[in-house]
Amino acid sequence: MLFRLKNKNIIASCFLAFTAIYCMFFLYKPGFIGYANNYDFIRHSSCIGLWSYIPGHPKEAGHPIAPSSQLLYDGDISRDGCINSSDNFSSYILTRFLSTGDIVSFINLSSIKILFLLSLSFLSISISKSKLVPSIILFSILTEGIYLAYANTLYGEFSVISAFTLIVICTYNLIYEKNAHPSKLQIAILIIAILWLGLSKQQWSYLTLLLICVASWIFYQNPLLRKPIFIFLCLSLTSIATFQTINKHNFNNNTSINSANKINTFFHAILPEATDKYEALKALNLPTRCNADIGISWYQAEQNALNNCPEIQKISRGRLLKLFIQDPPTFFMPIIKFTDEMKFFYPHYLGVIIPGDTNALKKIEYVISISFSNIINKINSSLFFTIIFIFFITSIITGFILLFAYKTLSLELTSYIYLFTIGGLTVGYSIASSVFGDGYIEAAKHSVLFLGGVYIQLIALACTLLLSTKLFINKFRITG
Repeated sequence: MLFRLKNKNIIASCFLAFTAIYCMFFLYKPGFIGYANNYDFIRHSSCIGLWSYIPGHPKEAGHPIAPSSQLLYDGDISRDGCINSSDNFSSYILTRFLSTGDIVSFINLSSIKILFLLSLSFLSISISKSKLVPSIILFSILTEGIYLAYANTLYGEFSVISAFTLIVICTYNLIYEKNAHPSKLQIAILIIAILWLGLSKQQWSYLTLLLICVASWIFYQNPLLRKPIFIFLCLSLTSIATFQTINKHNFNNNTSINSANKINTFFHAILPEATDKYEALKALNLPTRCNADIGISWYQAEQNALNNCPEIQKISRGRLLKLFIQDPPTFFMPIIKFTDEMKFFYPHYLGVIIPGDTNALKKIEYVISISFSNIINKINSSLFFTIIFIFFITSIITGFILLFAYKTLSLELTSYIYLFTIGGLTVGYSIASSVFGDGYIEAAKHSVLFLGGVYIQLIALACTLLLSTKLFINKFRITG
C-alpha cells in the first residue's frame, strides 16, 4: 500500500514538473503568443493605466489583427470604461514596480499571473492526501495552448481559468480529507479561489456559487467540514453582489454592456428561431414594433433597437422560461448554432502572433501539436458534441447519485463522481450562460471554461474506469 502511494506521488510530481517546465517554455522561449486586442482591453486598462502598446496606434483602440508584446504604463485611469475585477490585481502588482511612461514586456505581467496560479496550486496539492488526480487536472489546463494564450492578454479570461482550476483542485482535496481534520491552509486557498472567480467577470460569478453548492453538499457529510461551508457559501454570494455593486456604472445605462448583451441574446439569437415571432414577442412582454429588430445584433450598422424597442433594456431573462416552454426551438436551436460557432474553442478572429515573428511561428506549431484540443478538433464536430451532450446528461444523473446515495459510495468513487458532475455542470453552464447571455457573439471566448469542463469529465471517467478495473481484478483474484 505504501509502495503504491509512493509510486502515485512520483507520477504526480512528474506531472507537476512537466506543467511548470511547459509554462516556463511558453513564457520565456522567444516568440510571443497571445490573443490580439478586440477593444476589450480598455476595460482592464482603464482601471490601472496599463495599456497594450503598439507604436503609432491609439492605446484605446482595438487591434484584432495581431497582439502586442509590450505594455505602456501611463497611469491614465478612466472609471467610466473600467470594469473592476480580481483580474486587475496582477496588473496592479506590476505597476508598483513601474514609473509613468515605462514600456515593459507583456511577459512581466503574464509571469505574475502564471506563477501565482502555479504557487497556489502546487501548495494545495502538496498538502493533499491525494496528489495524482489534482496534478493531472492542473496539467490538463496549463498545457492547453488555448488557455495559456490568455495569460498574454488583458482579457479577464485567464483569471476565470485560473480560479476555476484552483476551486476544482481545492474542493477535490478537501473531499479527500474525509474523517480527518481539514487543512486550514487548504481552506484558505479555496477562499482565495472563490473570491478570485466570484470577482473576475459577471458571467462567471454565478458559476462560483454553483460549484460551491455541489461541493458543500459533500462537505456537509463530514462533520469536521460543516463550519467552513457557511464561509464558502457566504463568500460566493458576497462576491456576486460585490461585483454587481462595484461595476453598477457599466451595467445600468443606455449604452451599457447589459444593453448590448440583451440585444444580441433576444434579437440576434433567440427570437429568429421563434415559430411565431409576434407570439414570441408577446410572451416576452415586448411590443410588436420590436419585430423590426429581430435578426439584428448590437454590432450591425442597421441596429436601432434602443430607439425602436427601448423596452428590451428592462426585460428580464427570467421571461425566457415562458418562451422556451411555449416554443422549444427558441431554446434548442440557439444552443445548436452556438456550438457550431465555438467549434474551434479559441477566438479564431483574433491574431495570436506578431507578423514576421519566425520564433513565434515555430513555437505555436509546437504548442498546437501537444494541446489536447488539437485532437478534439480532428473529431467530427457533430459526433463530439453528441458525446458531450451525453456526458452532460450523465452528469445530472451523477449529481443525483451524490445527492441521494452519497453514504453508499467509497471515498475514491465519490471524488470521481464529484469531478464528473462539476465538469458536466461547467460544460452546460459555459454554453447556456454564453448563448443566453450574449447570443453568438465571441462564442469561444465567452464559453472559455467549456474545454476545462470536458477535460475534468474525461479525467474523472478515466479514473472511474481504472478503479472499476482494479476492483474487478481484485475480485477475480479472490474468487479465482
